Amino acid sequence: MSSPLDLHARPNTVGHSILQAAQNWPDRTAFVLGDREASHAGFARQTIACARNLLALGIQPREHIGILMPNSWEYAVLVGAINMIGACAVVLNARYRGEDLQYVLRHAEITELFTTGAARPHLDLRALLCSQFPELEKWRAGEELRVRGAPRLLSVFHFNAPDEDKWLTEAEFEKGGSTISDEMLADRVAAVCPDDIAMIIFSSGTTAQPKACMISHGVVVEVAGAIAERLELVKDDVFWDPLPLYHLSSHLPLNACRQVGATFVCQSHFQAGPALEEMERTGATICYSAFPALTAALIDHRDFNSRDLSRLRLMINIGAPDLLRKFAEAIPQAKQIGCYGLTESGGISTMASPHDTLDQRIERVGKPLRTHRIRIVDPETLEEQPIGAKGEIQIAGPLFSGYFKDEEQTAKTMLPGGWLRSGDTGWIDEDGQLAYGGRIKDMLKIGGENVAAVEVESFLSRHPKVKMAQIIGAPDPRLVEVVAAFIEVKSGETMTEAEVIEYCSGNIASYKVPRYVRFVTEWPMSATKIQKFKLAETFVAEGRIDVSAFTGKSENQRRSASGEG
Repeated sequence: MSSPLDLHARPNTVGHSILQAAQNWPDRTAFVLGDREASHAGFARQTIACARNLLALGIQPREHIGILMPNSWEYAVLVGAINMIGACAVVLNARYRGEDLQYVLRHAEITELFTTGAARPHLDLRALLCSQFPELEKWRAGEELRVRGAPRLLSVFHFNAPDEDKWLTEAEFEKGGSTISDEMLADRVAAVCPDDIAMIIFSSGTTAQPKACMISHGVVVEVAGAIAERLELVKDDVFWDPLPLYHLSSHLPLNACRQVGATFVCQSHFQAGPALEEMERTGATICYSAFPALTAALIDHRDFNSRDLSRLRLMINIGAPDLLRKFAEAIPQAKQIGCYGLTESGGISTMASPHDTLDQRIERVGKPLRTHRIRIVDPETLEEQPIGAKGEIQIAGPLFSGYFKDEEQTAKTMLPGGWLRSGDTGWIDEDGQLAYGGRIKDMLKIGGENVAAVEVESFLSRHPKVKMAQIIGAPDPRLVEVVAAFIEVKSGETMTEAEVIEYCSGNIASYKVPRYVRFVTEWPMSATKIQKFKLAETFVAEGRIDVSAFTGKSENQRRSASGEG
């Protein structure tokens, strides 16, 4: 090869996207993280150098390579390099602890694991690994590694840890790349197919045990291209995304940017103040904060009104309509874009268009991308439902390749004809827009009445003091279940149980009024979602509120406000 960028990869592979971007827009900024940035050509060169180092380790096609890191420069390069040579990147949630960490390392059959000391002292991943796999404490580089809980694991690399004197470091990792011939590298890059598995991503879902979703190169590239098309992404766009690299919510926008020559801005960890400064400094045009907890933190921060966010044209969020309306009012120049999807459905399946009305963009989650189809079925009979009728959302198009080593669960999720069961409810309106109705299992049964948690969450989010609300079902001897509300209030505000109940009484059905209120400052999070099952696990049914004591008071307040006697 006359140049490392002369490598040829098959279309619809991640490697091809990286190389094609380097050829089409070599000097345009590709990737920004903190005070580092690289052009598309520069990022490709770093990825190719990393690919050589991986080949020097003896990494084979389809081999599972684990990454346990917070967002970092090395993380992004590693994923690209692993994909470029046809291996599989197992991107692990850096929040995993205890049994979760043991399970994913064992289940995914990881042979090489890359971690980092960059987050110490806040997050000591080395100590965490040793606590779950004691054999690692004694292991030294050059010795055979035998870990009973992860029998396929051959070695561990500890990057950004200058005090490391036992495990392998980046110094050892970078030694072997020069021994790899151009021919060997070119052959490996050219052999990668769109159907090969690029990543294993453990889906968060609402259950306790993560599921290993296999995502192919073709799915990543096709869905990323459809997102770029729907958002009308162009080379001058700056796509700010603080979401984790162990989730498609980062990899899809990153690959979308490569397809049009745009810039992707990544954060090592989310903090609202630095995030606002970075969006101003980089001239962000698209903000993909996505999840209500992050967006609320941005607009609630003391620096929000002093930052110049005038270049923002789009803000991608999911959440209750009333909360999204608040976001739209806070940043009026940025069109709120809703979307819907699962890891299993390629990350995003529907997305609003910038040309949709405001009501459509906050009350619906868009039309299917050009790559996908959506239908609504009766969850019991699986019969397709007419326009406007509620049922289970099912998805066809670029989908995951199944759950690794779990054929039974794959068969339950994938139906004949290529349809995926989402486990979510919704309906399609007359304009072809999808309305999201919540998880099928995220329903409360209160005295015989079905109550969608999202309905109560949306109502509570309208309160001017409420930053975030989540609802679970609390056991009740008479009604089977009652509403338990977990509430995070806005910065500088205080709130009482009485305020919550008075706000609800008379404004929503009495059986929907919370019987328990818990105020929180932090949420149990997976890669991207609040884990309601953990709220339920730690919930203690103490302090039940007598809602009837507030009914008369609320009625008197309303009469007074309306001038009634």
